[in-house]
Amino acid sequence: MGKFSELFYRFKLRERVLVIVAIVVLLFIGIDRAVISPFFKSINETKERLETEKQLLKKYYSFVANKKQYETRLADLEQYYTEYQGKFLSEETEELASAKLQEIINNLATRNGLVVSSSTALKKEIMNKKPYLIELSINFEISNLDNSQKLQKFLYDIEYNNEKLLFLDNLKIKTLGLNIVKGATISSTLKAIVSIEKKS
Repeated sequence: MGKFSELFYRFKLRERVLVIVAIVVLLFIGIDRAVISPFFKSINETKERLETEKQLLKKYYSFVANKKQYETRLADLEQYYTEYQGKFLSEETEELASAKLQEIINNLATRNGLVVSSSTALKKEIMNKKPYLIELSINFEISNLDNSQKLQKFLYDIEYNNEKLLFLDNLKIKTLGLNIVKGATISSTLKAIVSIEKKS
């Protein structure tokens, strides 16, 4: 310490003042970086966090204030789902559901005096994971149609089926020559919502 003070007093007064100012500036920069900046940064982070929590509390308060409305809406949705659940096909696997859908289209065709000449299962579309619901589709074709009333009744039975919820998509009728009905070929996609008990 004695050597330092000797060295310090060897400098001229102006140099001593500059050294003291430099030490004070370095000390201030060190204190600023070590204490002051983190303190203000912490204050800003706390303000932002409090603002976010305030917004969340407002949102939660809104949910709590409208609790009855949300409960009523949820009950309505559950009742709506329960009503429609009976209209869904329900099988243990997707393969069984596909076979069931093909059986349904064959039975509807037979009941209306028609014959399904071909049917092909298409790729499924997952609608919901829990409960596991899929939209299952099959392409089917009915050839050698001989009566428009049979077709009309067949289409009516699909669209207004009271047992299961079925949808027709992309209906095409190909005719032979001038005769609109006789010998016509019908192709379409039948869709159904399926509840799968065990995912395959």
